[in-house]
Amino acid sequence: MKMTKLLRAKRCLEVLAAFGGAGRTAPITQYARALSTQAGKIIQNPPQSIPVDPELVHADLHRRLAGLFEEEVQKNLVVPPFKRALLHGQKSAVRDQTGDYSFIQLYEAVKRLAIQISNCCGSASQSRVAFICPNDATYVISQWACWFSGQIAVPLNPKYPQNVLEYYIKDSDASLLIATPEFQSIAQPLATKLDKKLLLVHHDLLKAGSNGTQLDEETSYLDPKRENLLQLNDTLVVEGCLNGEFYRDANALILYTSGTTGNPKGVVLSYANLDAQFNALAQAWKVTNVDSVLHALPLNHVHGTINALNLPLSLGAKCVMLPKFDSSMVWSYLLNVNMTTKERVNMFMGVPTMYSLLIKEYDNVFGKNARMCDYVKTHCKNKIRLMISGSAPLPGTVFKRWHEISGHNLLERYGMTEIGMAISNPLIQDGTRSRKQGCVGMPLPGVDAKIVDKESNKELILQGAANEGYWNEAPDACVPDPTNGQSITGHLYIRGRSVFREYWQKPEETKSEFEEGWFKTGDAAEYSNGTVKLLGRTSVDIIKCGGFKLSALEIETVLHEHPDTTDVAVVGIADETWGSKVVAVLSVKDSETFSIPRLLVWLEQKLPKQAIPTEVKLVKDIPRNAMGKINKKELIHTLYGNSEPQQEKVVK
Repeated sequence: MKMTKLLRAKRCLEVLAAFGGAGRTAPITQYARALSTQAGKIIQNPPQSIPVDPELVHADLHRRLAGLFEEEVQKNLVVPPFKRALLHGQKSAVRDQTGDYSFIQLYEAVKRLAIQISNCCGSASQSRVAFICPNDATYVISQWACWFSGQIAVPLNPKYPQNVLEYYIKDSDASLLIATPEFQSIAQPLATKLDKKLLLVHHDLLKAGSNGTQLDEETSYLDPKRENLLQLNDTLVVEGCLNGEFYRDANALILYTSGTTGNPKGVVLSYANLDAQFNALAQAWKVTNVDSVLHALPLNHVHGTINALNLPLSLGAKCVMLPKFDSSMVWSYLLNVNMTTKERVNMFMGVPTMYSLLIKEYDNVFGKNARMCDYVKTHCKNKIRLMISGSAPLPGTVFKRWHEISGHNLLERYGMTEIGMAISNPLIQDGTRSRKQGCVGMPLPGVDAKIVDKESNKELILQGAANEGYWNEAPDACVPDPTNGQSITGHLYIRGRSVFREYWQKPEETKSEFEEGWFKTGDAAEYSNGTVKLLGRTSVDIIKCGGFKLSALEIETVLHEHPDTTDVAVVGIADETWGSKVVAVLSVKDSETFSIPRLLVWLEQKLPKQAIPTEVKLVKDIPRNAMGKINKKELIHTLYGNSEPQQEKVVK
């Protein structure tokens, strides 16, 4: 017993070294020094017990810290989500397959892991820490612990191939790897090969008790003799975290682009970027601490880690985290099947592929039962307040069918890794505002969007203003049309506090992506009738054919409406006569009976002549990434780099 206290006292001195000093709030530093003085006395003359009740000390400190953090929030300072956790105390924060965890439990676990990270990387060193965690509370703990310690978090997707993970770790120059036991077999070879320290975290970190004084001394996850492995060991945790000055200017996160138009680049997002995102989305979507978000998205993208996870948690809302997307499980939560009050959700964010799979599940399970169909629609309309789709274009057929099933018009929004969420359809739907299929709405509060028609030298700037026009909560709020009914089409630019700082270690590429303070998204867009419509990537989705500029997305939207197609991609292929020709790549229900000539006749009633594909290819499946995106450059290479594409039919 005495030895345990000696070890804790000794550890307290080490913790002070890691967490004391410049950049700390004064009360926290004073407390740390008091503990270290007490620890020194214990080492010199160990008493039978520490003359402080740890639970009372921590409860008091939680109140004091919550007060400090509340002041930062009220002053509109940059306050990371882990700090805000103390403002919500024992309220349920995350529910996953292992249990239900409060904000205070998350905070305590984050502190313990943050000390281990600081021991490795130093406090506030802005070292990159790559972590591989499942979709559960350990992800939140790992990410927040990086931020608590003052590092830059680099989330990795365990489903990625080893060579891709190695690229991310090397490119980000990560100093430390974090993984959970189930992913040790993935992380260990990477740590060994790249000579990195590996820290293993476990859900037991959440079960050490709310006072956060120590971990179970018997807890052991890895062999401590292995040089490149670290253990979570017995630790006396000192309350404390970096102050607002640090988070105002520091970097928080590196997310890698999807690489659909080139090699993935590390996008550096600051705490200020994240804070701007939280504020804009909270205003636009009215997210509050009474919300509960069903989370089934990958966590290495903006949609999963910011929109669906850190946004609600930063506001005191709850996240119900599924280990992976499962259409049956999602329906169970949406319909509250055998769910307790704690488990119920009222928000869901997904990608178009998820909604397509949910529709299939609905048709199989409920479709033939009229009473169940009525129940599903009534329940979703009354109990689920918001359903969002993003990360890829939403087919019109899915938009319409989902409305028939659930009574919801899916809220589509537009964003990128580099800019976060920038444009969104309205939360409120009334006489002046609506969610139009294929459109993404208007700029979010604090975001400016610019559409530039370089050929006519015209431009339009749209500004997202909180509580004005589009985002005004008043019924039928006036939304002035800056074009007086005219439309404009061109390149889309974005400006605002949410726009990223830089591509990691790529200054020239960063510079080339900005023009007079505006970020060049690489997307083409059209503004018409009070809303923005995306036309696709200028590099692959705008097809110049015979003097016409054709949108691949608009052609895809029509092809999705054909009753026999299951998936669609439209690409432009170089052509000596026309500049580019339109090629449709289709996955169909039955390739043996599908008639391309009949398809072309059908398209004549739907599209202008120049937009009708001159070539059609049938394939079994069209590859999509975890966010439902198609890498069209890879698709073209696959189809035209092989002499015999799979199940090919061609019409010219």
